[in-house]
Amino acid sequence: MNIKNFDLNLMRVFVVVYRLRSVSYAANAIGLTQPAMSNALRRLREQCNDPLFTRSGRTMEPTALANSLFGPLEAALSGIETCFAHATAFSPESSTRTFRLLMSDVGEMVVLPRLMLALSSAAPSVSIEASRLPHADYASALRSGQADLAIGNIGFLHAGFYQQHLFDDRYLCIARTDHPRLTGKMTLTRYLSQGHVVSTAGSTDALVEETLLSRRQRRDVKLTVTHYHRSAVIVAQSDLIATVPGNAVVGMDGLKTYALPFKMPQARVRQFWHRRAHTDTAHKWLRQLIAALILG
Repeated sequence: MNIKNFDLNLMRVFVVVYRLRSVSYAANAIGLTQPAMSNALRRLREQCNDPLFTRSGRTMEPTALANSLFGPLEAALSGIETCFAHATAFSPESSTRTFRLLMSDVGEMVVLPRLMLALSSAAPSVSIEASRLPHADYASALRSGQADLAIGNIGFLHAGFYQQHLFDDRYLCIARTDHPRLTGKMTLTRYLSQGHVVSTAGSTDALVEETLLSRRQRRDVKLTVTHYHRSAVIVAQSDLIATVPGNAVVGMDGLKTYALPFKMPQARVRQFWHRRAHTDTAHKWLRQLIAALILG
């Protein structure tokens, strides 16, 4: 017998016929028709160059070769079944898996506290790695498995990706509470006359620039930082102002918020994942947990 040409599907046929000692019972157990089962047994005999089973009354008795094959083949089949069971099963209570999330400031503020509280009871040994990458690297990180999910206001992940809307966020202007030149409503003149802190981590400032450019107006950008949190801390201790998603600064002291003096679309915060992970049971569990925590 040449193992390179051996049909591994016949392993199960052999093991079930050996256990049940009946071709018809084995066909029912596997879900094959009687002719299909007989054909499979014929092919198995041809590949092994041995009858394997001989009829004795109503039962099929194994030959000496069949007796010698049964133990190793049953163990091999069991090993294959166990391997696939482990690959598809996920038990959050006992899992030690680490999920890697690409998250914006807003995602961290809104999602992480709720997620970590839920994991403490539902999956105590599961851990989360929240990180940042340049937006240009998101697709390759999700595609390769370097990251499991991306959560944020992301508009560039399309072909090959799934998404689920989690919540909307409103853009606001922030300034320190005792800013000497800002009293009353934030007008466009006041907004443009102040020094601004901008953040490169999210898409907010790119949208602001696009909106102002359409009006042939520009801000006076004094400082560029990486994250909204950092810009908010600087704003609270200076006379600079910034434009941020509202949830990015929830609970931060020393800040006053203003409605923007021009129209901006709301930030649509979604979770994104690559199709390679769409049917993974552990991945699906995490996505459903996050959605339940945010959407209720």
